[in-house]
Amino acid sequence: MTDSRRRRIGAGLGAAALALALVTACTSTDESQTPSEPEAPMTQHDLHANTDEATRPPVASGDEATAITIRNFSFGLPDRVSPGETLTVVNEDAVEHSVTADGDDLFDVDVEAGATATVSVPDDPGTYSFHCTYHPEMTGVLTVE
Repeated sequence: MTDSRRRRIGAGLGAAALALALVTACTSTDESQTPSEPEAPMTQHDLHANTDEATRPPVASGDEATAITIRNFSFGLPDRVSPGETLTVVNEDAVEHSVTADGDDLFDVDVEAGATATVSVPDDPGTYSFHCTYHPEMTGVLTVE
């Protein structure tokens, strides 16, 4: 084998090793946070049908904030919120998510893995659909009454 051919093979192997290192570095090793099949997002019907209080998102009254909980790549929502209310968004996943209104730029907040953030509810009563910009299969509907 010639020196020229050895250098080309060596360069090819080096490039392959670099590509493998990059793929490995960008791949999460914590499979517990990445479901093999994404769970279907909770709907308002699911929330009303759920009688297990331990799995329902917290719903506060009075001056306390109401929460949207992000867990296992789905949103846990309160049944309804008041116009202009401030919601706490709790991200229990190991990846960043967002809560982004589908239209009119009404609300948009990024929430780092394991962190919390707040979002202001629109002032007008109605239903507002939203999604996660990082994971478009994650959707929800916020009911403002």
